[in-house]
Amino acid sequence: MAYLEDYKMDPARAQPLITFSVFDDYAEDKDLTLVRADILNKGIDDAEGLKIVQNMLEMYTNEDEYRSVYAFNKKPDTFDVDDYVAQQNMKWKSDPDSSSTMKN
Repeated sequence: MAYLEDYKMDPARAQPLITFSVFDDYAEDKDLTLVRADILNKGIDDAEGLKIVQNMLEMYTNEDEYRSVYAFNKKPDTFDVDDYVAQQNMKWKSDPDSSSTMKN
């Protein structure tokens, strides 16, 4: 994940803030999927990094949330980035455990 403004300017040169990998080696046999996250930006604390990864996983596993992912990847001309950011900000702020320290 990178700052939106950096990505808009040059996707290939946008510096990552956090990376994560999903390991599904045991998904079929043991119904287990592992996730590893690495925080690369010192402005993101561990709790916030966890929340970011949890949100991303929810985007791919929740049918309603996945509509945004699908639009972004398959129908980019229908994807409204400003609406998406506004929805995510509302979701982030409505969580009482939110301790946002990342600034953009």
